[in-house]
Amino acid sequence: MPLFIGEYLYTIDDKGRVNIPARFRKATAEHADNTYIISQGRDKCLYIYPMDIYEKKIVEMMDKLSEADPLHRAFMSLQGAKATDASLDKQGRITIPPKFLEFAGILKDVQIIGAFNRIEVWDPKIRENYLHELDSSGIDLEEKISLELSQ
Repeated sequence: MPLFIGEYLYTIDDKGRVNIPARFRKATAEHADNTYIISQGRDKCLYIYPMDIYEKKIVEMMDKLSEADPLHRAFMSLQGAKATDASLDKQGRITIPPKFLEFAGILKDVQIIGAFNRIEVWDPKIRENYLHELDSSGIDLEEKISLELSQ
């Protein structure tokens, strides 16, 4: 499984293309075939998964849902509509469709974050506000997650 860590600042060009950091491209498995899935993430950012990770993580979860259940069908439909595929061009860029850029409030500059099994794409100001809200919440994330995992 690839390991995406670190953060990078880039600019979206006029055609909606953004560079995937070379370090992230190298971490992507060869059988992902330079194809990524872009999806609307939580907290006003975009998630980018290599195709193989998306298939393992998301598609396997969706296969467990029942098409006979109306809530499951609605969930699958909504999630499918919130995702698209993108292939790397020769310069190591992917094109992010306008509706995804609009969802994440991205106009020009982007902050690309490695989130271990996925890549996150943020508008830098939205990311700053998100981090400020986390910080001002008084929650110690490391402590909280450690406690949850130890139970």
